[in-house]
Amino acid sequence: MKIEHLPYAIDPANNRNHYYETFWKETSLALLREHEPRLSGLSLLDYGCGRGETMKLAGALGMNPTGTDLDPECVRLASEFGKAEVLNPEDPVGQFGSKAFDVVACFHVLEHVPRPLETLIHLRQMARRYVLVAVPNLSRPRNYFNCRNWDQQINDGHLQSWDHSHFRNMAEKHAGLRIVAWGHDATIFPPFSNLLVKFFGQKTAIQFETGLFKKMWPYGSISVIALMEPLP
Repeated sequence: MKIEHLPYAIDPANNRNHYYETFWKETSLALLREHEPRLSGLSLLDYGCGRGETMKLAGALGMNPTGTDLDPECVRLASEFGKAEVLNPEDPVGQFGSKAFDVVACFHVLEHVPRPLETLIHLRQMARRYVLVAVPNLSRPRNYFNCRNWDQQINDGHLQSWDHSHFRNMAEKHAGLRIVAWGHDATIFPPFSNLLVKFFGQKTAIQFETGLFKKMWPYGSISVIALMEPLP
């Protein structure tokens, strides 16, 4: 079976889903900035860096980003924004070193790996100060509006998913991390969001999904975003 691959180019201005691919990275880094206002000079590893958007955003905040990915083409694209290298997923700690980065970020990657707890532990082992993770949210409203069709098609590469409580359980009881704060990107409310897109366009839908809808149901946002500290 062919697995859906990360596109090498996206169009956030004209594709709402592409817009949110960057927005959850912006939201995650904004959460980090709330708790660590002096980001300039801090090192960041983007684990599963893809095209390098997180590295670009981190660099704009004065951080020193490094990227890693399984795909050599993604590594090539990301290298525009800092050092990037092909990941050894079996031993990333051996590849980069224990406590090698101030911040380790991992955005929409854990759902693709066969052993997410092991990967999360690796992220903790490489981080000195923070681990910042975003994964798809199993409790987003779309799942409940489609409750008669729970076997609907999803991204072929997704092997698992979490809501906030199950992610907290994995992180705090099993991975040696403490959740400092949750972040919330956007809450999509079908069919209301679909009607907004149809009659008013994507920009209006985004305004509601990142504004009113998110305020109404923050824990129904697209992503579970967690800022975490490694425990001793």
